[in-house]
Amino acid sequence: MSCVNLSFSALDTSREMPTGIRSLPPELLYAIFELTMSAGNDALGSHDDEITVSPPWPDIFDLKKGPWVLGQVCSRWRFIALSIPQLWSNFYVRLPRCKDSAVDVLQAWLGRSGNRPLQFQITATLGFCGHHCGSALLTTLAGTSARWQTVELVDVSIKFLDTLAMQREIQLCSLPLLKELSLRSRNWDIESDDSPEFEDPSTAYEVFFRAPNLDTLINLDTLSLSVFKLPWNQLTTYIGSDASHAIDHLEIMLLCPNLIECDVAFDRTHTWPTIPSLPLKQLKKWTIRVRNSAHDLSLLLSQTTIEVPNLQELALLAGPFVLTPILDLFRPVVISSTCSLQYLELSGNTIDHLLMRFLESVPTITRLRVWSSLTILPLLQNHEELVPMLHTLDIGLTERADIYAFDLTILAVVVRSRRRSDHVESIRRMNIVVNMWELDIMGLHVFPPIMEVLQEEGLDIRVCKRTEKLFRIE
Repeated sequence: MSCVNLSFSALDTSREMPTGIRSLPPELLYAIFELTMSAGNDALGSHDDEITVSPPWPDIFDLKKGPWVLGQVCSRWRFIALSIPQLWSNFYVRLPRCKDSAVDVLQAWLGRSGNRPLQFQITATLGFCGHHCGSALLTTLAGTSARWQTVELVDVSIKFLDTLAMQREIQLCSLPLLKELSLRSRNWDIESDDSPEFEDPSTAYEVFFRAPNLDTLINLDTLSLSVFKLPWNQLTTYIGSDASHAIDHLEIMLLCPNLIECDVAFDRTHTWPTIPSLPLKQLKKWTIRVRNSAHDLSLLLSQTTIEVPNLQELALLAGPFVLTPILDLFRPVVISSTCSLQYLELSGNTIDHLLMRFLESVPTITRLRVWSSLTILPLLQNHEELVPMLHTLDIGLTERADIYAFDLTILAVVVRSRRRSDHVESIRRMNIVVNMWELDIMGLHVFPPIMEVLQEEGLDIRVCKRTEKLFRIE
């Protein structure tokens, strides 16, 4: 009976003091709402260059998702959602099915963003700007161009760029906040429109020229961006997919003398015209991804003098293809350079003695990441002096079962021998790098017992997801 009375007492108290989510202060709800909107957004695609173009931010015309939903829960949530401009500053714009009220919806969304910097993705097709609704949406959006910070254009057409350039607000002012410009394509076999009306497309090519803070260019399209008029000298980050020809990437890199980070994928290559010099004197982080064109890329750059005096991180990724031509190409580059390389990442197929020759050319690296196709442990066992400053070893797994392809007995020998050596650094940390979707099932039970023994002996072993962002180290 006392238990019943106690329950009634608790119920009475709940009437006086709100419980559960209703008791959360507005500040905490703000944080929860922001996390809800940003969760799961990844616009750069996968490690294997499977570029996604799904909207990284809420679709303004999808009333069942995004901040619209938060405002439908209760009046308090609606008040709070409308009071957070950040929730409305990231969005995706497309040509809606119901076009009558589309401009009103966009205006309402933009109004709720306050004066916040804007990040948005928009379909930039010929059909978008050719439709009266799309043109009106573009005009409305252009009215906020002074607040554009990140712009992602999908399926870019020259007509769209020309229409954008002709907007009054774009012509009257620069893009003072724009930091990142991304051009993406859903289908790399579809070329941009080449309508005969564009005999002089200079207006379209110059639309993003007056952007004093633009520092990042992401080229995931088939467009030859080197013909565009962009503030090349101020760009510090360039990301390019294998949708473009190799020469297009190289021409862009030549136009950007102040690049610090570069992540470029090569597939379609040819050996002309040759580039005598590629001075990348400010470059610190460089990732090169090749498909089956490693030999062609090597031929293309074989007569090129590559200068990377400040390079600190280098990734040469051939996936399941042959890595050898790229190793042969970059070995003299790192030898002749005055840089002190700290991080090296390799994937692909090559011969052990060629891999060893390359590792001998990078004695300053402190962190090495190799993917499961490369056999690194026997080399470290048989050549103790190899990469003498190495203290972190990353083992990348294409599949979870690849962990059993490594000879963990050799791993134990390598770790213990380097710990006892007076001539090389000890390997103090080992990262098992896995696909994000396998991370939840990569518990300690997956690994052989020797891993637990090594942990007890002082080796810091961690399981982390495969990096998706440019040069991010977990």
